[in-house]
Amino acid sequence: MRTLLLLIALSTLLTACLHEPIHQGNRLDGNEIYLIQKGDSKFSIEQKLGTPSLNNTLHPNRVTYYEEFEDEESGKLLWRSVEIVYDSALRAQKITRAGFEDKK
Repeated sequence: MRTLLLLIALSTLLTACLHEPIHQGNRLDGNEIYLIQKGDSKFSIEQKLGTPSLNNTLHPNRVTYYEEFEDEESGKLLWRSVEIVYDSALRAQKITRAGFEDKK
């Protein structure tokens, strides 16, 4: 009985030491983000990025991919997002990137 209690206490202490990084929203790959261009179809964008985190009910042709994560080096909570506005043919008309390094 003592051994069992000792094992339970030890496993509880060890699981408390494990650190799981915080991540919410879409997983946005910086390389994939810059492959998206004006004129791309909604289907092809969703194939690359997945389903958007936010759909705007007042503006049905505007979607937002949002990611919030903990930086492994500094431990700070960072965020980045991509907002895409589609035209009536569901082609990307405007792409706004925030929180990404500029790759021009």
